[in-house]
Amino acid sequence: MADLRDGTTWVALELTRHGEKLVEDGTLAAEIRRGLDVDEEWPVFVPARIYERKGRKHTVHLMEGYAFVATGLDEVRYFHLETTKIVQQVMATRDPRGIRVLRPIRDSQVADLRRRLIDEVAADIIPGMQVVVTDGTYKQLEGIVVDVEGDYAVVRFELRSLKVISKVPKVFLDTA
Repeated sequence: MADLRDGTTWVALELTRHGEKLVEDGTLAAEIRRGLDVDEEWPVFVPARIYERKGRKHTVHLMEGYAFVATGLDEVRYFHLETTKIVQQVMATRDPRGIRVLRPIRDSQVADLRRRLIDEVAADIIPGMQVVVTDGTYKQLEGIVVDVEGDYAVVRFELRSLKVISKVPKVFLDTA
């Protein structure tokens, strides 16, 4: 069996009400990074997506009340988050001496949550929605959904010198 320390692992954070409000305005990840005193590249996964449809904000929650942050820092920095307004509790266990230690989560489990969230968002893709492609031939291009056909969306991409309409799997789309 592989050692959890060999790859990326994550720590689950139980959020306060204030932390949950930051999910709604899209600033939670930045606040967690600020609390950990790390840069914007440090991996944080908030299992929710915010998108706009017809001028109104919508949030798809996969797991309300929780966020995940990559391990790799001193444990004290994670536990310090419990002194902020955003984290109720860092998921941990006690060792035989009674000292709290982080309870790591495998990267594969967080990757599964990411896939499930993408599936949830893909279910909400409708014509007229502005999207960005996350994988495949048109990766990182923004476009407008023209039509939806089963698991695919027909997306119009307008580049400076070229206009393209293409079928893209909905799981490769995220709201722009």
